[in-house]
Amino acid sequence: MTAPLVGPVPGLVLDAETLSARAALHGRAPAHWTRPQQQLFDSPFKLTVWWGANGIGKSVALAEVTRRALGGLLPWQTTRKRTVMLVGNTYKQLGVTLEYLFATVPSSWFGPKIRFQSGMVKGQRMPVYDVVGGPGAGSTLVLGVFDAENLAGPRAEVVISDEPLPESVHNELWPRLLGRGGRMYVGFTPTLGTASDVQYLWKLVDDPSLPHVGEIHTPLTLDAVTPRGGLVELPWLSARDIAEHEAGLSALEADMRMGRSRTPRRETAYFSAWGPHLIRDEAPPVGAVVGVGIDHGPKPGTQRAVLVASARRGLHAHLWVLDEYASTDRTTPRGAARGVIDMLARSGLEPGDVDLWIGDRAHHGDHRGGAMSNRAFLEAMAAELGIGTERRGWTEQLPASLRHMKTPRKYEGSVWEGSLMLHRLMVDETPRITVSSRCTLLHADFAGWQGSTSPSDPYKHGLDGLRYIAVPLLEGRSR
Repeated sequence: MTAPLVGPVPGLVLDAETLSARAALHGRAPAHWTRPQQQLFDSPFKLTVWWGANGIGKSVALAEVTRRALGGLLPWQTTRKRTVMLVGNTYKQLGVTLEYLFATVPSSWFGPKIRFQSGMVKGQRMPVYDVVGGPGAGSTLVLGVFDAENLAGPRAEVVISDEPLPESVHNELWPRLLGRGGRMYVGFTPTLGTASDVQYLWKLVDDPSLPHVGEIHTPLTLDAVTPRGGLVELPWLSARDIAEHEAGLSALEADMRMGRSRTPRRETAYFSAWGPHLIRDEAPPVGAVVGVGIDHGPKPGTQRAVLVASARRGLHAHLWVLDEYASTDRTTPRGAARGVIDMLARSGLEPGDVDLWIGDRAHHGDHRGGAMSNRAFLEAMAAELGIGTERRGWTEQLPASLRHMKTPRKYEGSVWEGSLMLHRLMVDETPRITVSSRCTLLHADFAGWQGSTSPSDPYKHGLDGLRYIAVPLLEGRSR
């Protein structure tokens, strides 16, 4: 048996010049990793599904897998010239992982013009990058989003995703690995928005007849956020940080966001912090920004408008929900316009006093009619205000903010981002949202919505109208 080393070992002490040269060749990846991150690097599976909480370092670890894969440094790799595909739902989301990657990879690995800037890789049009230096010289990095055409063509040795792959994309990419001894790494946090889309992954992971598929499950604990192997092992989050993070989550998805469950809690309202203490008739401060959000709907009660005021931004933002309107019969543009004008009048306001109008995208109603659009709403508002619409230029007579009425920004996950923003206003030690006693329908919406995005959900329409206007106001986009 070899005796343990007890003293300095010749050749193991690296001077600054040697360390610098090594970094120029291999990059500047962190020296120490958490146990779950190291599990990912050492995974023996051809398909590794790493699921767990927010904040456990998935993106930085997947970036490190990408770096090692390009350099042929993963334990299962036998050659260094590899095609590595890094994919995501959107380029914006992919940018998080890319930022970590380009922070650790030397610039000499790629061509002189290739760089990470403003959330994306710049320097050439095609998202296919040759590695020209370092241990991975000859490898290729392919970037793509789930609907990109370039995912349908090339074969690859490694596929890495920082979001759960839709089943159709998985079925497209998995065959690209055949015959090359390839691997696929998928890391994500289960959310309400993805719960129904990843059932195929759970079937693969749970199938005992598929030993080449495995999972790494990581709840948010101090152990999960503590890099191991250093002289002092310090977590990057404290126990208080973890507790405060969970306190800010909806009870409906807290177990998912904390990495304890694959599925949402049942029979629980999303706005678990909602309660009578938030129902107050408060006047917003002088100078508060005023907005109206409208969700178009053809059926009685589904055309909803919400009047709000906001002050400050970010962690100091406050929202006052002042009033609401709901159609009592089948939606008509004139009925909606009259209802909104009456809603404003109850707060002593006129259309010109509103700083921002957000109206839902146009829809064609149903077989009984009820078609509605922002254009139709503006024409009806003009008629209610005594403005003739027969001649060109009538819109110029509307108040400026109404004339420039906007549609909401809708994208993958926007429902959950907006809802979480509202929820966090409720859970502060001093809540930063109040809802007028006039808004009885919204009270019921907050108490009853369980996360459904179905148009038939009776609690959805008022909350949509509120989200449409609350998010831009809270973010400071009032023009």
